Amino acid sequence: MSAISELARYTYSMFRPPAQQTVSEWADENRVLVSESSAEPGAWRTDRAPYQREIMDSFTQPGIWQIVIMASAQVGKSEIELNMLGCAIDNDPGPMLYVQPTDKVAEDYSKRRIQPMINACPTLREKVFKQRSRDAANTITMKTFPGGSLAIIGANSPADLASKPVRYIFMDETDRFPASAGTEGDPQELAERRTETFRHNRKIVKTSTPTIKGRSKIETDYMNGTQEEWHTECPHCHNFSFIQFVNIKFEKENYKNERGDEDYHVLSVGWECPTCKRVIPEHIVKRQPAKWVSKNPKALDNGIRSFRLNAFMSPWSDWKDIVWKFLKAHKDPEKLKTFYNTILGETWEVHTNSGLDEALYKRREHYDAEIPAGVLLLTMGVDTQDNRLEYEVVGWDRNGQSWGISRGIIPGRADAPGVWEEIDSLLSRQWKLKNGMKMRILATFIDSGGHFTQEVYRECAKRQTKRIWPIKGEPGEGKPYCRPMKRANAKEGMKFILGVDQGKEGIMYEAGVTEPGPSYMHFPIDYRAGYDMEYFKGLISEQMVMHRRSGRSTIAWEKVYERNEPLDCRNYARAAYRYFNWHFDELERVINGEDEPKIITKTEEIKRKQRHVVSRGIKV
Repeated sequence: MSAISELARYTYSMFRPPAQQTVSEWADENRVLVSESSAEPGAWRTDRAPYQREIMDSFTQPGIWQIVIMASAQVGKSEIELNMLGCAIDNDPGPMLYVQPTDKVAEDYSKRRIQPMINACPTLREKVFKQRSRDAANTITMKTFPGGSLAIIGANSPADLASKPVRYIFMDETDRFPASAGTEGDPQELAERRTETFRHNRKIVKTSTPTIKGRSKIETDYMNGTQEEWHTECPHCHNFSFIQFVNIKFEKENYKNERGDEDYHVLSVGWECPTCKRVIPEHIVKRQPAKWVSKNPKALDNGIRSFRLNAFMSPWSDWKDIVWKFLKAHKDPEKLKTFYNTILGETWEVHTNSGLDEALYKRREHYDAEIPAGVLLLTMGVDTQDNRLEYEVVGWDRNGQSWGISRGIIPGRADAPGVWEEIDSLLSRQWKLKNGMKMRILATFIDSGGHFTQEVYRECAKRQTKRIWPIKGEPGEGKPYCRPMKRANAKEGMKFILGVDQGKEGIMYEAGVTEPGPSYMHFPIDYRAGYDMEYFKGLISEQMVMHRRSGRSTIAWEKVYERNEPLDCRNYARAAYRYFNWHFDELERVINGEDEPKIITKTEEIKRKQRHVVSRGIKV
């Protein structure tokens, strides 16, 4: 070899660019977890949760411009984003944007997560200019460093989303983003437009727990990517499979906790391999080899990698705790939806109600008495129309199982005395059980919307001792199911705001339960009770519909049948059952002729506890 070529080879070896450091390498070398935000403070170890390595390293993978993580809570998805952020600041800086659902959340996240990471990491601490109160370039929501800057904003801020170009975008909890940033449109689309001038080297990272199927933004983004799942090897047949809740096998025992509520001891949990059907204990599963398996590898050509995780993969999860949370939630559709989203990392599917009205009509049954066995209390819902009131009386057990008892129409306006005399008759009526005991309605919610609001308020205030309260329906996502209105004075009586959409979703879920037990709906076949085909058409008269306008999705409940009063009445009766703190053991004793019932609301129970504490000489 000539001296010239030897010199050239030596020169190239001295000055060639080093191989790009991956995010996992950077994190293992530089990242320090702090006690304020981590249960395991100290040096970062990617091997602690091996599934994180491939996700993080996709950030520096050539040709990949978008990374999507659809995952349950507590699997480290925010830490993955922070590692990507830190690696980019340290090794390949540029203008950056970190987007949280709201401005308030963004500011809190900066204080609790981003700034502590910078402070704990020497290489970032040296580069990111210190925050100074008079330095507009370095604030809680703005960090600057050589070669770039980081803006931390809320998805509800259209001005921030549509301002300067950026190379990197990190979006956290995208399913919690508002449908529109002001009047500007989808926050994700607004943010992504800011990367247009960096198309050759931009990076967009999106993470979120999913929400409702068909509405979930993160699910849509996940489906557009490689759809990678973390598969675990079975120690028996050596096939790799994604761990799903349907394959989790467990043993439990029921008991009553100190409040008298049903609770559970989870005795054992294991994973049943879907191939060989052998059940493997949790501690063995978590030591098994695992790998990412793509269901849509062609998405690599589009530069989008997407990953899916649930709590079973997390080294920090306890499978017995996961099963216990399921058991506590499985009787309540609202809680079950949260379990699916935050623990399983799955969207919640609202099933179609096509043909459901006919199915419910056909399964009507003979009751053994006016009040059938199993009912522990009665509630009533009343809907107010211009020329009539419609009502339904519903029986309930402690697990949300319901029995339709009676429904009907009271002709007349809500300001007519005769109408309220008939309401009084229903409230004072004694309904018979098979054993000869009698039961009265213990809570009634009546609609105060429409043209008779003040009349309903006034008549309910007169009847406070009869436990009838006016409600005002409030449509829209994310509304609490039932909460008290503010009162100007005590004479007004209690009033309630009802999140009707949440109630309708729960009713549709319960209508789809096909086996008697928790959440199952019973209906009487006796024609005098009023449960004809018209009732069932009205009960299943609305469906959840997805709309997409101006680039954003919204959910609305729309009528598929004009007469929806049965749905409203059931919603009000259901809310009356769910709001109050019923002492089911006492109710059961009185039905058996053993005791008198003591019906205690949440507010009354709080006051009782306060009196008890004060009586012991302790200030509350």
